Amino acid sequence: MSLWQQYLELKKDRHFYPLDGAKTLGVSELALMLDNPNCVYLGQSIAHIRKIVLKLRNLGLVECIVRNENAVHEKTGVYENVTLTNTMGLALNVGELDLRIFASKWAYAIAVKDEMRDPVSYSIQFYDEFGRAIQKVFLRDAEKVGEWQALVDEFRDDNKPSDFPVKPAKEPRNRRLSADELANFHQRWLDLRDIHEFNSVLETFNIDRIAAYEQAPEQCAFKVETNAFENAFNLAKDAGIEIMLFVGNRGIVQIQTGKIHNIVKMHDWLNIMDKKEENFCLHLNQANLDQLWVVRRPTRDGFITCIEGFDKERETVLIMFGRRQEGDPELEQWTAITKKIAQSSQNCKEGCWCQS
Repeated sequence: MSLWQQYLELKKDRHFYPLDGAKTLGVSELALMLDNPNCVYLGQSIAHIRKIVLKLRNLGLVECIVRNENAVHEKTGVYENVTLTNTMGLALNVGELDLRIFASKWAYAIAVKDEMRDPVSYSIQFYDEFGRAIQKVFLRDAEKVGEWQALVDEFRDDNKPSDFPVKPAKEPRNRRLSADELANFHQRWLDLRDIHEFNSVLETFNIDRIAAYEQAPEQCAFKVETNAFENAFNLAKDAGIEIMLFVGNRGIVQIQTGKIHNIVKMHDWLNIMDKKEENFCLHLNQANLDQLWVVRRPTRDGFITCIEGFDKERETVLIMFGRRQEGDPELEQWTAITKKIAQSSQNCKEGCWCQS
């Protein structure tokens, strides 16, 4: 029995996505998908995939799904305004399909026609070198099936890969800084003028984000309860403010900017179901959140505050900001929300920022 037939047997009596089936069968998701008779391999190499990505605009309205182990980010829009090199790229469409692309991690592309869905589903999907999904792009304009087929015909490749390496264990970067290193680290943090500079600081000191927050300057990082996202979602909804939600994996970050309208809890999952209002849905596995932090970093426009959640592997699951235009200070309503969240932290002392 083929891998795909085994998967179909597994999903007969339950809601079972290909990722679930791949884990159960002990293979990568891409290996399973390539065994699907309705899957067409579109080739590999960064230059090849770049050509495919730059043609996605021809598909019109699409729904893009980006996930990591504990969050799924679904956004409908047009795949436009893309700039892409062989290493990095972006689709800058605030409030629409807004992407930050790490192109060097994009290794394979496939097209899938799912006839078991009504209506039939058409997608273009991208995977990393380990066969893990980076982004799935689903056609949402029935009149664009011809364009989808033209893209498939142009890039069809009969040389399907058959073997994918196992991702090596991640090297821990949770070391404690020496006294001198810590002083320098604090100064680098406080000297930040752009939030995007923070990653280079982490590289300089060879620490991950959690280690940085644990050793942050005073009143710059607050470890909070793991239900903080739920509280923040509700507070942002009640305040009627626009927020930004970042979900990513090693190949991409997808960003939603807009208001929150419908919050639904289902078992361990916290969901934002705003397809009608914002062309957006988020699914967050709260049970697998291990640490949440309220983090403050300086910029030219003042301190910028976020809430960031991690899983047990110290991987970022979700980051939440208030909406802000470059050159403007942070929204006062968002600052008030993060202060309220931070007050649950053991770092919150009398006279603290979050009590001001």
